[in-house]
Amino acid sequence: MSKAIHYDLTTFEGTIQSLGKYLNLAEREISKYIVNNKDNYDRDEFIEKFQITDEQLLSSELIMSALHVTTNNDECSSIKKYGLVNLQQAILLDTPLNKYLQNLGVQIDLAKKQIVYKGKVYDLAKDYRGITERSSAEWVSFKLFEDYQINSFFSSENVLNYGGNVNENPEFLYNLAQLLNDGKIKYDWMNDSNKKCYIIKFETPLSSINNFYHRIYTENLEEIEIDLMNRKWIIEKSLSILNDGIFHGGYTIEIHCELKPSVSVPFRNIIKICTPSEYLKEYKINKE
Repeated sequence: MSKAIHYDLTTFEGTIQSLGKYLNLAEREISKYIVNNKDNYDRDEFIEKFQITDEQLLSSELIMSALHVTTNNDECSSIKKYGLVNLQQAILLDTPLNKYLQNLGVQIDLAKKQIVYKGKVYDLAKDYRGITERSSAEWVSFKLFEDYQINSFFSSENVLNYGGNVNENPEFLYNLAQLLNDGKIKYDWMNDSNKKCYIIKFETPLSSINNFYHRIYTENLEEIEIDLMNRKWIIEKSLSILNDGIFHGGYTIEIHCELKPSVSVPFRNIIKICTPSEYLKEYKINKE
């Protein structure tokens, strides 16, 4: 690949600048296309109109920006030491979550797939039924061994309003509290006066991010074909953000970013750490 493009979907300005640099288009050309196709933009038509070839789409390395919401009581010192880490690493390394669980007497053995709490051993399930049918043990097991990657947002109207309440406590603690039948596990973290919320803007290569399409759509495809699909997906989401910004009062759609399970984000790739008030001000969000 000939060049690296830092691609930022977190703002309207970042989106149009990134799309222009990626496709070597003037921002006015992109804006004109959106204006002429209000709410009726089409990714493939856009690509054809500007004669963008597959070779051009694949010629650059894309470095994607995203926003991650977290809470901790160490003023992000462990993040400065380890960077952003997945749930398994957060349990094993010297992090606020690790210390919190130890202080509560919760022992999680990832190798044995067991949790010990108040003298009782909880064996974690290996199979997961449908979402509405999962037991608390299945949910904890799913979080620890299937859904433990770093989650974030490419774009959001307000990341603090996400339904998982990640601005108050790690989602995992809700599932753990249900399994161990002890609400203290969740609420002690939420009520810790030393705990603060942070919004972390980071960047990571596109290759470190989970595919944007379900595996049933990609299982018979070559890696280069999947890469091309992902890049066209990014163009589609870019056009959506620009259309909403121009015609719908700046409303920003919520686009999730899910890193591959084994991926962490070193501190050098963290662009900025913001408090909620700093985030709301920078992104011009009116707090509801």
